[in-house]
This record gives sequence, structure tokens and C-alpha cells, in this order.
Amino acid sequence: MSGVRIKDLQSAKSVIEHGFDQFEFVVDSPVPDATLKVSGAELKKAIGTEKHIHPLEEVDGLPGELEKKFDRAGGTITGDLRVEGNARMKNLSIDEYLEVPELKYNRITATGNEFWVTDAGVIDDAWEDGDGIFLITLKEKPGEVTINFQYKDILRGIFYTQDEDGNPTGFKTAYFEVTGIIDETQFDCIPLNGIAPERFMTLARQGNKTNPKRQGSIYLDGLHKFIRVIDQVSSEKIEQKNIKVQLGDLSEINHPVFGQLQGYGALLENAYICGRLIQRNPDTGEDWIVGAVSVQGEQVFRYKDNIPEPTTITLTAIELGITSPEDAREWQFKNGAEWVTIPDSQSLTFELSPDAEIWRDKRTLTLRYLACRVYYDIITITKVFDGEDAYQVQVVSSNGSSFINSDIATMLRAKVFKGVREITDTLPDNAFYWFRVSNNPEGDVVWNQLHEGVGRTIVISDEDVYRKAIFECEVNIND
Repeated sequence: MSGVRIKDLQSAKSVIEHGFDQFEFVVDSPVPDATLKVSGAELKKAIGTEKHIHPLEEVDGLPGELEKKFDRAGGTITGDLRVEGNARMKNLSIDEYLEVPELKYNRITATGNEFWVTDAGVIDDAWEDGDGIFLITLKEKPGEVTINFQYKDILRGIFYTQDEDGNPTGFKTAYFEVTGIIDETQFDCIPLNGIAPERFMTLARQGNKTNPKRQGSIYLDGLHKFIRVIDQVSSEKIEQKNIKVQLGDLSEINHPVFGQLQGYGALLENAYICGRLIQRNPDTGEDWIVGAVSVQGEQVFRYKDNIPEPTTITLTAIELGITSPEDAREWQFKNGAEWVTIPDSQSLTFELSPDAEIWRDKRTLTLRYLACRVYYDIITITKVFDGEDAYQVQVVSSNGSSFINSDIATMLRAKVFKGVREITDTLPDNAFYWFRVSNNPEGDVVWNQLHEGVGRTIVISDEDVYRKAIFECEVNIND
């Protein structure tokens, strides 16, 4: 140590950071000509503070000071309580907010039954004026612009409720319409379903009443087990038309085209696929057979001087995507509500004469080709006599009558005849009523209502057909 003088502790850091216990220190004494020499170890033992742990109740005055900071009658905690290191508690109750940079729970991230990807905020205060308008103050986020709601937003709030004794009473869902923006933390709103906003309620934007760009969002419903993408939401009610994509449980959807959906799956407004689309039977693992049949041929016997033209009509069944064995084919005719199989009709073609027994003195005859008891198509043949004022409606397609692989695009046109003379162009558009018959009767009702009095032509796409559908046109003529 001779020859070295330490002027301050900071300059001594490099000297004493190693081997502190072996150093010797000379301490001046107020007594003249007296000094005290101590080692580093002796000095640390004399003035150092050993690590120790005490229960809170053994620290004089600490329990009382903590009780002052926490008033169970509804007061507030003042000051800061900072814990350096680890802390373990049996139970932790927090009256207001818990803010942490990362929250871990058994390595699983959990949220409530609904998780929204949209604008959101937490109510810090809600005040009602005399007109039933609520002034909402959102909890501020340091360093961020708090408010991300806009005028006419439709907000959804789900919060957990308790009774006066603290017992859980379940969740409530509330809806609000933003009626005015005040500043970065405050806005005005009105309740849409009678439930008032409350402090600590989390709000999520579900849609917007007038702004199309704010009418969409994405959310996950853990209770009902689906992920949903919605758009065009302009009220508190999410309707079928708002669901653009849904993955998971589809059993709550009654689709206007597909009908009541069942089980788990995917509902997509559009699908763009590169590569193969593989569809297999879940019971056997075999590929599904996707097929269809189409019946083509003349549809009218025209009589002139009691002589039919043509003398026979040849109907041809075209199979698409399937090749049926001969014993799995049959031609049938409609007798009232029943389909009657025509004997010895296992060919892909059928010859119909105007005097065949199956006419049974009728002027129209509806036939059906059925393959494998699954795939079918129907056609109606009519007898028209020259000089009669009989009306007849024919429906023709611009792109065939059968489609596979959900690639449907055609225009249907209704042609109206009076006797042998076509009168289609003499009729107004509101005289034409289109009807759809499919395996979805509820959807058919909606479709039919949308196609009343729409004119002699309609365009059919994938959205109008699920597996199988028949389109007819009824014409109202006022003579």
C-alpha cells in the first residue's frame, strides 16, 4: 500500500475490486498520534449488512403503513410498492388495472370466450347526461394515442358481472353507437340494447353504421368454437350476409343457398385454389365421385293438320364425371307427385312418340333420367296444336344445363309461345316470375322472392346452385 494514496472511492475501484478482504486500511483517529489499522474483511464485517428475510408482521410499523395504503372500504392505494427480485403470493386481488410487459400462466396464453382483432379500448369512466347519452372516458395508454374509435362505430362490450355479495352472475354483452368524438380519450355514445356502459368494460369495434371501411373485423369465439371474418356490419346484429369466412363449427348457420349447415368445416365467400382439391369419403377414405347428368332434346311436338312435327323426339342423357353401368340407369315419367320408371329404359337415349301410353291424354309430359339413384336431370315435353290459343313457356340456357366442379355461369331465358307464335317480346318484365327447386326449401323461398318480376332473363352462378337445382319460370299474362 506504500506510495499509493486514494483520493476518492470511484478512483479506487480498479485497485480494490479484487481481493478486498486482504486489503489493510489505516483510519485516522481524532486522538493525536493515534491510528487504527483494519483489514478489508474486518471492515466489511463491522459495517456491512447481511442478507436477511423477515415476515412482514415482524417489521416494526410496516403492516400498519400498508393498511393505510389500502382502504378496504373503497379507498385508493397511494405511493409505490416496488419489489426487486421474486415474490410469491397465495392470492392476489386487484381492484383496477394490472399492467405487465409479459404474462405467463403455465406457458399457455389464455383470453376470454371472444377474442377480437379490431379497434378496442377499456372504459375508465362512464357518465350519463339527462338525454340518455353516455360520456365515455377510455383508459389512457402512456405514449400512445388512446382513442381509435370513430363517429358511427358500432361497439361491442362483454364484461363479467357480480352481485352485491361478490358472487358471479355471468357475462353480459352490450352494444353502443358512437355519436360524437370529443378528444383522444373521450367520446359520446348511446346504448343499443338497453345495457349501460360501465367502468372496466372492454369495447371492441364490431362495425360502423355508415362507413364501409370500418364495417369489418375478425374474431375468435372459444365458446362456440369458430373463427369468423365479417364485413358490411352496420348494426349490432351480425347476420348471415355479414359472414364472409367461418372456420370451425358451422352448425349455427342457416345459409340461403346451402341450407342448415352441420358439423365442423369452412364457409368461404370465394375460394382460389392452386393445385389439387382432394375430397374423400370420411368413412372409407375413397375419393368422392363428383358428377352430374344432363338431358337434351326437343321439347315441343307441334301439330299442324293433326300431324306432329317431329314424329318422334330423341332424348339423350349425357353423364359428366361419372360412367354409370347399364343396370344403374332408368328413365321415369312424372305422375302426380310420383316418379314412375319406364320398363326397359336402361339406355342413354330414349325415344318418345306423341302417342306413347305414358302421355295418358295429357298435353305435357315431364321425364327424368336417373343414374346410380343419385344423379338426375328432368325435361318437359309439350304438345302444341296449330290454331289454338294455348300458351307455353320454354326455358333455355346459354351455356348448357349441367355443370360440374362448381363452375357455373349461364344465362337462362324464358320464351313464351301462344300456339306456334312466340310472344316473349310483347310481355313486360314484371310478368316473369322465376322459381328454384332444390334440397334447400328455406333457401328456395328467399331466392324466389328475390326473382319475382325480374324479366325474361336471369344469370345463374355458383351462388345459386348447391349440388342440384332446377329453375322454372312462371309468366303472368293478362289477356
